[in-house]
Amino acid sequence: MSRYPRMLIPHAEHCVGCGRCALMCSFKKSKVMNPAKSRIKVIRSEPGVDSPVICIQCGVCIPACPIGAIARNRRTGAVAIDEQKCNGCGQCLSVCPYGAITLDPDRIRALKCDLCDGDPACVPACNFGALTFERKDKGVYYRQLETARNLSSRI
Repeated sequence: MSRYPRMLIPHAEHCVGCGRCALMCSFKKSKVMNPAKSRIKVIRSEPGVDSPVICIQCGVCIPACPIGAIARNRRTGAVAIDEQKCNGCGQCLSVCPYGAITLDPDRIRALKCDLCDGDPACVPACNFGALTFERKDKGVYYRQLETARNLSSRI
């Protein structure tokens, strides 16, 4: 793995729900403009409140796969699904704490973000800054900030 691996960071406060990230993802990965085939989702929790849902590459899904179709890419640090090996059993969907893994509706194969081999198509597609691709040391700060915001909103 590189000395400074990078991570995809969602900035929900900037998301306008346009879905361009999902369209570009599905086009890059499946050659169709279909959000159902995207590895990123945009969720509307209430009117005017949209959030990108992404895989944080935690790896919880790796041991859950009974056929070994999921592994970490040593170069990018991303957790990737070998769609040729995947049998669509859904074990990875069950264990993902973020709901970031879905099934391709046509092929019945698991789909999740693999960081586009280190060049995520979703980031330049977002004109609003709701997604950035940062060094992990900087990305951790954004996660801490988001956690602090969520905790303070509950008080």
